[in-house]
Formats: sequence, C-alpha cells, structure tokens
Amino acid sequence: MSLGVGSLGGVRKLWWNPGAPSRPTGRRRRLLGLGVLGILGLLSACGPDLGPIWPMSVAPPVNLPETSDPAVVRVGSEYFVYGSNNHLRAPVTRTSDLGRTYSLWAKNTITTEAMPTKPAWAARAVQLWAPTVAPFGGRWVMFFGADRIAPPQPWNAQCIGRAWANAPTGPFVPEPSPVTCGIGGVGGALDPEVYRESNGRTYLLAAFGDTEDPIRGVELDGNANPIGPWVVLLGRRHPWEYHFIENPSMMFDPLRGNWLLAYSAGKWFEAGYSTGIARCSTPLGPCTSFPNGPWISSRFGRSGTGGLTFFSDQWGNPWAVFSSFQYGWETTSGGRSASVVPITLSPAVSAGPVVK
Repeated sequence: MSLGVGSLGGVRKLWWNPGAPSRPTGRRRRLLGLGVLGILGLLSACGPDLGPIWPMSVAPPVNLPETSDPAVVRVGSEYFVYGSNNHLRAPVTRTSDLGRTYSLWAKNTITTEAMPTKPAWAARAVQLWAPTVAPFGGRWVMFFGADRIAPPQPWNAQCIGRAWANAPTGPFVPEPSPVTCGIGGVGGALDPEVYRESNGRTYLLAAFGDTEDPIRGVELDGNANPIGPWVVLLGRRHPWEYHFIENPSMMFDPLRGNWLLAYSAGKWFEAGYSTGIARCSTPLGPCTSFPNGPWISSRFGRSGTGGLTFFSDQWGNPWAVFSSFQYGWETTSGGRSASVVPITLSPAVSAGPVVK
C-alpha cells in the first residue's frame, strides 16, 4: 500500500519460464472488470465492494492517461501519483483532485521527473517500473524496478532498487546497487510495494522470478532496510493466473481482522491480464487466493486490468488505483491509463471465501 502522511492516505513483469524472451522497455498495468472470485466484489460506479462477487455494472472513468503501475501518496491536501516510465524516467503527478478526469495535456502540466539521474546499475537510460514511495526517518524512499546490466538470466533481468529524497517530488537519488535481484540474486525481482500497518510496522512486498511462488515480503526497519529473509506470501495456483503473478498490494480489513492482497496475473501487455485477490492472516502471510477467477478482468471497453495499488483518503477510507488499455489497443509501448475508485468493505461476507 502506498502511504499517506497525516490522515490519508507498469512495462515489466518477471518470468519464471527460462525460455521466455527478455522484456522491452516502456510501462505497465491496467484496469476493470470482474470475474467470479471468492470474497470480493463489484466494480461499479461506487467502486469495488469487497463482499460476494457480482459482475461490474459500470466502468470507472479513466482519470490519468499514460499512467502505468500507479501508486499514490497523500501529503496534506495533495496527492502524489507515481508510475512506470513514460517520456519521463520516474513521472510523479501532483494534484489536489484525484477524482478529476485529466486530458493527457493537463496531466503532463502537473507531472515532473522524480529521478533525474539513472541508477548506475540499470541497463537502460529511461526505464523505471512500478515505483512505491513512503516516508522514512524524515526522508522519502522510493523502491522501484529496472533491468540490470549483464543479468545471469537475460529473461529475468529485473532488480529492485532504492532511492532517497527530501521531498515526495524528489529529486530521488538512486543507490549504487540494487536491494535485491531475486532468489540467490539471480532470478530477478520487480514490483516493490511498501505497506505500513497502523502500529508503524512496515513491510516491502515484491514479485520474484524463476519460481512458482513469486509474491514475497520482508519487514523493514526504520531506515527501510530488510529485517530477516524474504518469505513467501502467495504462489501461482490457478489456471486463470497464466504465465506469472506480480504487483502485490495490501490493505487491512478491519471487519474481518485479516489482510487483503491484490496482485496481477498474466502478461501485462495482453487483454487477459487481470487482478486477483487473496486473504492473508498476517502481512507476511500465509495468504489464500481463490480458484474461480480474477477479481477484476477485461470488460466494458477496457482490458489488461492490473497494477492495482490500495491507498486511503484523509478520512481513512480505502481506495484503489489501477491501469488498463483501451480494448484492442494493447501494446508494449504505452497506452495504459489509470483509474481511481473507492473500495467498500462489505459486512455481508465472513472471513472465508463466499462465492456467488
């Protein structure tokens, strides 16, 4: 979950298949739809209801064009929306009206470069994927993904880096080496996500390559350093989770006293890319996903729905931001736009899955 300060609050993808091709540069992720999945529900005009599953009745509007793998931080009355590289390495959009529908021109006028300098270990000049930003000890940290130079597995080239700044808009200065490059430093890692509990304990979630158990997490100390080893939260278990699962994001469900884990499944540049959901007993698992289908899938003229991140507004209400393509315009070179929707925690469902 991207973090708020005060009261508020995607081109990558790892592959586990050694025969898979290397990644192109660009951005990622997508938007709406509904499958028929255990505990969750309804992407409608009022947002997805985390209760029994109903088909989405209204497509949420696209708020921010050319915004992939979005993450949101609130400071005071302003929101900062981070995303994967477009014409900027690390675009950050600063707005006080996150519900507004922006044209591309209007969005670009309030978007700046958050990381002017390329990480020394990164293979490409303008490549940065799925950044997550949070305050740590009076400074701001950004975790992000990028391909490294001369990876031992060219099909799993991605590593997670870290950068620091004195303000949420940057400039973020990247560290000289990655935080992790996956299992044994070989298999690749991507899609970092900082999640902070109300008690202050903080975790980093990510997707690891070269494994059927990609979604992993580790607790962070007050300096954003990992405490102990990475642990498995969730593996790829169901047919609809084809190819790979990635892009974890977490929120607490106070009605049931457990945690919701959203994740993306499939290939990010295809219409079948979708958003799954799991329930977890702790922020570091174990987590249980649902076999009947994704929570959000391609519908109503939007496709490739994924890259979802939870966040909270100034009243503590849960929201989600995610990306999608216009249906039929899926590509590896841009075109994804972000939508922002409120989330309702339905009291009508128990802690276990309820399939309707």
